[in-house]
Amino acid sequence: MASGTVLAAGGGLLSSCARRGASTDGHVVLKTSGGWPYGPMPTKKDQQANAGTKSYADVLGAWMDKNPGVTIRDVKLDVWNQQTLSTAITGGTAPSMFPGDVLGGWNRQAVRSAMAQGLSADVTEHLKAHDIAGKLASYVKPIWEKWQVDGKFYAAPWIYNVGTGLHYRVDLVRELGLKEPTPDWTWDDVRTLAKGLTKGKRKGIVLQGWGLNMRMSADGMDFHAKLPAPATNWNWRWDYLSGADRWVPLIQGMRDMVYKDKSVLADVSMGDGDTLAAFVRGDAAMHNNTVIFFANTPGSDTAPADLAARLKKPIEDVVGWMTQPIGLNGRTGTTQGQVDLVGFSPDMDDLALDKAISLHAWMKGPGWVEQKKATYAATKDPKRVFDSADFMPLFAGLVEQMPVTPDDAWGKPFMDQVRRASRIPLVPNEAFYFPAELSPGPTGTARDDMTSRWANERGTLDLRADLAKMQDTMNAQARSFSSSTSDPDFVKAARGYFGAHDTYWRDNAPDYHREVFSPWYQNSVLPALKG
Repeated sequence: MASGTVLAAGGGLLSSCARRGASTDGHVVLKTSGGWPYGPMPTKKDQQANAGTKSYADVLGAWMDKNPGVTIRDVKLDVWNQQTLSTAITGGTAPSMFPGDVLGGWNRQAVRSAMAQGLSADVTEHLKAHDIAGKLASYVKPIWEKWQVDGKFYAAPWIYNVGTGLHYRVDLVRELGLKEPTPDWTWDDVRTLAKGLTKGKRKGIVLQGWGLNMRMSADGMDFHAKLPAPATNWNWRWDYLSGADRWVPLIQGMRDMVYKDKSVLADVSMGDGDTLAAFVRGDAAMHNNTVIFFANTPGSDTAPADLAARLKKPIEDVVGWMTQPIGLNGRTGTTQGQVDLVGFSPDMDDLALDKAISLHAWMKGPGWVEQKKATYAATKDPKRVFDSADFMPLFAGLVEQMPVTPDDAWGKPFMDQVRRASRIPLVPNEAFYFPAELSPGPTGTARDDMTSRWANERGTLDLRADLAKMQDTMNAQARSFSSSTSDPDFVKAARGYFGAHDTYWRDNAPDYHREVFSPWYQNSVLPALKG
């Protein structure tokens, strides 16, 4: 959801084979930070103190027995900070493995650009050697396959989840006689529900910055405003004013929730942990976030399961989750599956990369099964087996090997919605159609600033003037950048991208396609791509 741009820290581009020598004489040191994604062998004292630590040590030890000469060493680095991580990579001090999405601030286009710059090692052949693609669950494969950059992979898949949606208090909805969310609900339904759930100090919903934008996103405001412009240096221009009659009521609707209904706890500076904590504390009865937060490990202070335990009810009677509301004219697909990434230091040589991928394949497959079996044997709690993203494991066939199921852990109502969400067709994503951008580009600051204004400025705003100002600012900024993609390559990619959208919306949202998308596509997009 972030609006990150291409990383350029340290200057220049890196080659994935620019630095070698991570291993000598067959000995490999894999450096990880804070135990992510896998930590060093725990001490005997730590193993004795914690059954989970002991099971991790047993599984890691089994792999190391088969891979003598490998050492895992912990290094101190904030790998979740984009600037810190990129500086470490360009300076040759990065961990061997790190969260790959951080390279681009969780923005897919920026991540791909960072990969093309060589900020993560090419692991294509190593993934093949360990048959990572062949091990993936069916719901993971369609997304993972799109992460190729010019036919190569610069990361490994880490976890899968079905995307974002709204978490809500089932018990309060029923207690107040309100309508429960359904797959076809809209943001008008959300507004009604949030207003009904607001009582005393409790707000109906808590939203961070991107959550405040979701009403506009459901109708594709930013999608429709970004138009191909191959005659310009950056190849894109922004036009928010042409659709202002459509966008202004949506923005005002969001503002009305905040200032008229007073049903929103909102702060654009909030992060995932802030909104989740507010929900679990009872400060708000809904929060908009990725699905995996439903399954936070019990006892973590921000676990919905702990909320249910305090109320002495099954979790399915306290908390529910529903996919994102649909937009006007039946526009769907706002909830989209995602695969988070493990990146690899470009300093690593082939032997080190092979060992890193081997470890990853083991820990996500046989090692995962053994750790989860040990967890269940020690706790008899299925919620600790299928916590976080593990209720939909990365690899196929793992759940079937367990003594319990995700339904046992989180309830069938939740898992039914998760399984339904996993079948939502993937909307064509710009990042996977255009060549990875090698040049720095415009930031999303102007758009973010306007979100902050709409969320925080009281009184009557001239929203049409705001759209005009944002449009002018973004276009002025874009004029100072030059794309690394040639005009012919851009036009070819754009035709494929928008053509894929034409097909997608015709098949999945025919009313929206007929009444909104098709006229815009014919009158605004195609003329820009001719000749």
